[in-house]
Amino acid sequence: MSPSRGKGESPESNAQTSKFNLDEMFLPVTQKQLRRVPRLIRVSFHIVWRAAPREFAFLAIVQFIAGIGIALQLLAGRKVLAEVLASGDEGRFGDVLPSVILLAVVTAIVAFVNLARVERQRILSELVSRYAMNRVLDVSTAVDLLAYESPAFHDRLQRAQVNAATRPLQMVNGVMGVLGALFTIAGIAGALLFLEPLFLLLVSFAYLPVWFAATRASKVVYDFSVVQTERDRRRAYLFHILTRKEEATEVRSFGLFEFLRSRYDRLYDEKIAELRGVVRRRLILGLLGGLLTSLLTAGTIALLVWFVTSGRMPLSEAGAAAAAIVLLGQRLQALSGSAGSLYEGALFMEDFTNFVDALPALRATRATGVPPRSFSTLDVKNVTFEYPSRSSPSLRGVSLTVNKGEIVALVGENGSGKTTLAKILAGLYTPQLGRVTWDGVDLATCDPDLIRDSVAVIFQDFARYHLTAAENIGIGRHERYDDRTGIVAAACQAGADSYVSALEQGYDTKLGPQFFGGSDLSVGQWQRVALARAFFRDTPFIILDEPTAALDARAEYELFERIRTLGEGRTVLLISHRFSSVRSADRIYVLDGGVIVEEGTHVDLMARRGLYADLFTLQAAAYAEDDRDPSDAIGWRR
Repeated sequence: MSPSRGKGESPESNAQTSKFNLDEMFLPVTQKQLRRVPRLIRVSFHIVWRAAPREFAFLAIVQFIAGIGIALQLLAGRKVLAEVLASGDEGRFGDVLPSVILLAVVTAIVAFVNLARVERQRILSELVSRYAMNRVLDVSTAVDLLAYESPAFHDRLQRAQVNAATRPLQMVNGVMGVLGALFTIAGIAGALLFLEPLFLLLVSFAYLPVWFAATRASKVVYDFSVVQTERDRRRAYLFHILTRKEEATEVRSFGLFEFLRSRYDRLYDEKIAELRGVVRRRLILGLLGGLLTSLLTAGTIALLVWFVTSGRMPLSEAGAAAAAIVLLGQRLQALSGSAGSLYEGALFMEDFTNFVDALPALRATRATGVPPRSFSTLDVKNVTFEYPSRSSPSLRGVSLTVNKGEIVALVGENGSGKTTLAKILAGLYTPQLGRVTWDGVDLATCDPDLIRDSVAVIFQDFARYHLTAAENIGIGRHERYDDRTGIVAAACQAGADSYVSALEQGYDTKLGPQFFGGSDLSVGQWQRVALARAFFRDTPFIILDEPTAALDARAEYELFERIRTLGEGRTVLLISHRFSSVRSADRIYVLDGGVIVEEGTHVDLMARRGLYADLFTLQAAAYAEDDRDPSDAIGWRR
């Protein structure tokens, strides 16, 4: 978004600063950033807490209870074993029964607590996932539209989306696993300290190799994922081409399935080949870590055996200690796995946190000025605009004026900059040079949402929402979403009411075949629904980019008759390749190579015999067999 300018700052410096900040926000992840893992682990705990504080606190308490329960199980088992050994052959079962019952009760409690932990963790995972995905949506909807022209932004967005969808579960499992293991280890350690402190130290040391191997293996997976991001996006794009309705007709007509499928398979083959190498390295790390841990654990068990055979430890304590060593080893193994999972998640969280951390900067650079609710004069002064993916400007020094109540047309060949200029006037792009003003107010200083609130725009690549017909129109002004009378009136203005009313459920019919009960429309019918959405918005400034591209000549003529009525008192910017539909505009601007080369009325431009006259004559040739003036074939007058 364009930042507010202070005194003395030029429009040029404003736009350049905005673009520079945008580039800085979405730099690729670097090795230096990966060293911030401890901070990222803290961030992970923070995210889990912010997403679901009650569930997190409940699970933490449950983990603590489970840890205490394990310690009580060990001590109760030691008591049972000691009583059995002390009673000898003549012991009575009744003497040991209370201790057995105590052990059973403690075991049942621990089992129920673990069940409660698993079930409540499902809820926590969903809450964390929603929280993370919402933060991605906050940034993706706040970022300047120009960011979507950058491949680097798409890579970062892809990783943020994937990680928001999959990593929260991993983070929750890691966080809760670490907490559970720590609480359990604390309980076992307490019991082992009571029995023999040396074994606690030895077992803890034995599992350091496993932890080291797990962290190194996590780093290998992260590096692999970063490298695959761009390839994954390309593979997903090919998959969509091969499965979406929009491309299905052409894919079959051109016999493209095998050609595109081979590219899709090749990208997958490359990923699997590299994944094999990743798995190989992780297996080697795991094997080395496991061997060292096993050797150290075996040494600890051997020491325990020596303690028993040398009479240094009673058999009952040795049995409890052996159970504690085994349980402690299991929990340390679980801790290593959970810590490794948490570490791996923390590495991936770098992508997520870097992406969502851009939101404060985006809001700080967002302009806050208030534009005029309406305007008498819209001025474009020396506007230059260049897409980051192109080597030359799409607009160069463009200047034009639009007055209230006028219908102004933009014409020109493909690639001349018409749609780009329309997006600037709609507040979707900010020019790198020059400025756009409403009654002298620079739009670069105004809140973009307030600008767009006064503009209704339908582009040639209009959206087709798989919602009901009424919803498709009503979202043009969602504040009046329930205004069925206004929705029907807008549909009538766009010429859509006749076929929408004839649908099985009328305006309540779902449009699009993707959902059960949905009805599909022709391209021309979809375009009329999109136009109705623009009409329902009811704004002082209307931008129509190729509004009749999918309509026949009669439908186009009828639509422009409606636009003439609708546009009364409003400002209309019309972009069209059909010169017959713009001939009666108050003023016509001709774009060529991003530059306005001609302007005037239809009569003026035809008299100059320039580019407009050439293009108009080429189109008019289609009417050569008609005795009428070609310019009168289709038209509308104010």
